Amino acid sequence: AYKERDKTRSVNFVTEYQQHFLNGQAIPGIQYEYQFYLENINKITLEQLNAMAARFISDQNRSIVVEAPDNEKDKLPTEAILLGWIAEAGKNITPYVDNVSTKPLIEKIPEAGNITNETLDEKTGVTTLTFENGVTALLKPTNFKNDQILITGYGFGGTSLASDADFTAASLATSVVGNSGLGEFNQIQLQKMLTGKNVNISPYISEYTQGFSGNAAPADLGTALQLIYLYFTEPRKDNDIWQSNMSQTRAALINRNLDPARVFQDTVAAVLSKYNFRSMVPTVARLNTATVDKTFDFYKSSFADAGSFTFTLVGSFDVQSIKPLLQTYLGSLPAGNTKKSFKDLAINPPTGQVTKIVNKGIDAKSSVQLVFSGDYDYNELNNIQMDALEEVLNIKLIERLREQESGVYAPGVRARYSKIPSGRYSFTVAFGCAPENVDKLVAATLDEIGKLKLKGAALTDIQKFKAEETRSRQVQLRENYFWMGYIAGGAQNQEDPHRVFNYDTNIAAVTVASTKDAANKYLSGSNLIKLVLMPEKK
Repeated sequence: AYKERDKTRSVNFVTEYQQHFLNGQAIPGIQYEYQFYLENINKITLEQLNAMAARFISDQNRSIVVEAPDNEKDKLPTEAILLGWIAEAGKNITPYVDNVSTKPLIEKIPEAGNITNETLDEKTGVTTLTFENGVTALLKPTNFKNDQILITGYGFGGTSLASDADFTAASLATSVVGNSGLGEFNQIQLQKMLTGKNVNISPYISEYTQGFSGNAAPADLGTALQLIYLYFTEPRKDNDIWQSNMSQTRAALINRNLDPARVFQDTVAAVLSKYNFRSMVPTVARLNTATVDKTFDFYKSSFADAGSFTFTLVGSFDVQSIKPLLQTYLGSLPAGNTKKSFKDLAINPPTGQVTKIVNKGIDAKSSVQLVFSGDYDYNELNNIQMDALEEVLNIKLIERLREQESGVYAPGVRARYSKIPSGRYSFTVAFGCAPENVDKLVAATLDEIGKLKLKGAALTDIQKFKAEETRSRQVQLRENYFWMGYIAGGAQNQEDPHRVFNYDTNIAAVTVASTKDAANKYLSGSNLIKLVLMPEKK
């Protein structure tokens, strides 16, 4: 906060002023707070901390809460048994011994790779570096934040390349490896090594890509790149982490079907994927087919070849100054000649009209989702027309379902569109209501959609959309997160890097006629899935 003191957002000041007015909380300002911290932090002793812990954590101010499903309430322990467990656990506790490694994160610095090509896009300010191992780096320096560099990296493949037999193990890969430490260091040692550093890097494996996301302060960029290097070259297999992860997941799965909302969402996922197990919550039996070796092997195979990876950095840096770091830790990554891609699994919603009713729970409340879907021509003009359709329908449904029908509090409309693995869209209307109002409100929703298809959106609603989009874009253009998504997403989808400059033209193309065309194209109803959660029948 101190390093960003000249770029503090207004909302932060508003929050402080509110707390001062409501609770009398002091607001001396970040300059004073930072100086106070520097002057006093080293005055705190270990004895003071231990005394505070003893004062606040004792057996005299303790509340014990035990939660369990209704069907196991007869098996709950008594108060005496609980206290006995606690007393037993407190016996023979040895003093904590700090496990800190004095070794460096990387003992042998890798040999830097050469840059084979460097270009600057003067319109976007993005520098593209290509390394001899095939890795690409897209770099956009900004002055939006003083102490922030955002980092992402991706390569194609993901769990789409896992066999059906190994999919469950593959889906667990990054949740396990990402919490197991790196190289010689377990997770606790690694966290201690990173204490005092402003850095966060996490690996991920999604359905069609694998990569990294994170951030770092400029002073800690080298550490962030070292972590990426180690996640490629020295991932760690920790059996204790594996067992803990599996135990927690099993426990969550066993009781999952007791929650009506989760049962409904699991049903939604199943129906929309035509019951493809890859899109469904695993059963305990399927979870048990995964092993730590299968999971670790899939992770290693996903990151064995960095040659087709693209990294994006956005934030407070100078391109020339960070090039040596990039050459050392990205340019040296292992790479072969394989150009890995993804496998199109064709997991799409069913065609035609489908209705699925889920009866679960006893509360008198229902949830409704109407899902329109189909093939989609992914491009910037279609995307903004889809965004406009989402907003104008949302406006109308709030007016109709909440204000006119008084049937729901907050109807939601969500448009999604993608290019990978193939051009597809889904358009979802969701709301909660009383069970007796489901049919009436579904009919009202379809009526509003019918009006859009017949006449297009009201001009006033289009103007609201354009005004909000324009305001939002003005703010986004000064934010690192916008540029990160824009650059990395554009590279992944092979989009025009200058499309941001077409914004005014594209938003001007949103008209009454265009919303009518979009509604007829995307909300025709030829592919419509209606999913409803109702209480159990008595």
